[in-house]
Amino acid sequence: MKREGTVTRIRIEFDRVAAPSMLGPVYNTYVVWAVSPEGILDNLGELDVNGTKGQFNGTTRLGELGVLITAEPHYMVDRPSAAVAYRAQPPQDPRRKNTVLQIGAYDYSMLKATSSASLHGSAIQARMAFQIAQSVGAERLAPKEFRNAQVAAGALEELITRFAPLDIVWPTANEAIRWSERATEVARQSH
Repeated sequence: MKREGTVTRIRIEFDRVAAPSMLGPVYNTYVVWAVSPEGILDNLGELDVNGTKGQFNGTTRLGELGVLITAEPHYMVDRPSAAVAYRAQPPQDPRRKNTVLQIGAYDYSMLKATSSASLHGSAIQARMAFQIAQSVGAERLAPKEFRNAQVAAGALEELITRFAPLDIVWPTANEAIRWSERATEVARQSH
């Protein structure tokens, strides 16, 4: 970590990273979280995994922070799962206090894992994001957002059926994830 003006740059490299699915069948990616001293969590993005190596480059406005990496169904989740893969250990300092974090707030046990060697990870994550939206009742509680998620997910499935190239599949999968996560958030706020 390196502080540059009002931004902290974070660079993470791992030589050996297990597949996220090793922490549970519904986990498809790792998400890097910044944790403020007050326990506020900020999704910084997806850990890039290539084979057994993992890396992340990102920024946060936080000056003091911890880092948490969790396995997740998709990279746009708004809260970390209980599948913690890594947590930064702060240096021993008597002035530091421990912060209690709320992780594992959502139950993903109802999700059906979808994996296929021929599917890109973004498509699998999009399918999971849409399942999460369905499971929280977004169709009823967030109908506009859910409809947008449904349209994007349908377009993605059409592209998959037509064996579209990745440069076309990825933006559509990203759109399906974004709308599904939005529908999920609105539905959860409606409870």
